[in-house]
Amino acid sequence: MEPWKRVAQAVRNRRLHLGWTQQEASDRARVSLATWRLIESAGRDRYQDLTVRGVSRALGWSANTFDTIVAGGDPPTDDEAATPPERAPASPPPRFDGNIPSGFARKYLELTPEEQAMVQGYVEGLAAGHQR
Repeated sequence: MEPWKRVAQAVRNRRLHLGWTQQEASDRARVSLATWRLIESAGRDRYQDLTVRGVSRALGWSANTFDTIVAGGDPPTDDEAATPPERAPASPPPRFDGNIPSGFARKYLELTPEEQAMVQGYVEGLAAGHQR
């Protein structure tokens, strides 16, 4: 897990250098806030390629930066990193029609209680955003 602590520190340092909150960074990377927090806390030792690409793109890093850090290399300095792209306007979330996608309940039940709590918090956050 030590290499992922290095990734976590590099991601956090870059985010702070850019002056972003975790929420702003996760929005720019198009990952959930829970996922961003897991990355910054070295909560996992593997992430989906889509997540790694989104975080790298948001931070102005090349697509292989995570692999470089995990392998013992250094992240790009703030001068070497590209200017992060501007945040794209968010598209409206799809409307919930009352139907749960097939397989969702089964997948949900396979999650740990902690992961279920994160999903529940995420869904409640979405619902609260729609009530504004």
